[in-house]
Amino acid sequence: MKKYLFSFIIFALLASCSVKTNEEKARELIEPQVKVSLIKPESYEFAQIKLDSCFSNSQNNPDIIALAMKVAKLWKEYKNYSADAESAESSIAIYAPSYGQQSAYDKQRQKKYKAEMEKAQRKATTTKEKILQLYKDNKRLITDLQSVQREFIGWAVSFGFRAETAGGMKTMGEDLFYLNKELTEVTYHFSEEDMKDMLSVDYDDLNYEFEKELKELYGE
Repeated sequence: MKKYLFSFIIFALLASCSVKTNEEKARELIEPQVKVSLIKPESYEFAQIKLDSCFSNSQNNPDIIALAMKVAKLWKEYKNYSADAESAESSIAIYAPSYGQQSAYDKQRQKKYKAEMEKAQRKATTTKEKILQLYKDNKRLITDLQSVQREFIGWAVSFGFRAETAGGMKTMGEDLFYLNKELTEVTYHFSEEDMKDMLSVDYDDLNYEFEKELKELYGE
């Protein structure tokens, strides 16, 4: 009896040792994607990993992060086009007629800057429409953040690593990954630069700029 009991204990211990932790499962999925993105994959070194649960009504929802990335990129384009339009408009004023007189040179310059202003304004308008369309297409996703329902939808993984740059300097990197509930698939991957770009955007400024349109869309 003791012999059989001892054998059962050994089997149970071996079986428990073969079970991978959530961190191990996540690392196996993530490391190949990290290495592929490196300039020198052979220099890769694992540093750290941290898993957090994701819920549907949280701003850590990966679909929300992905949407914020798209909006951030377009918002930066919109601001650049708007700035170009304002700069060209200022130049138009510089070459405007003075006391009813305007040289051929000034007239030509004014015409040039007017064309630049109108082009920048058109681009700004088109970009604004793209941003508002994103808000429209994802209205349900955004309004669901206010929902009382709390559904577990997967894992957010902060993954730290070290690798060499083109110049041979080893630096630290930290990317954000999202995995499904079963830890069998990477659903999103955001680089450190992606996150910096997203966090650099003033979303309050965006909401103020498009306040009228967003109120019409969301009925607030």
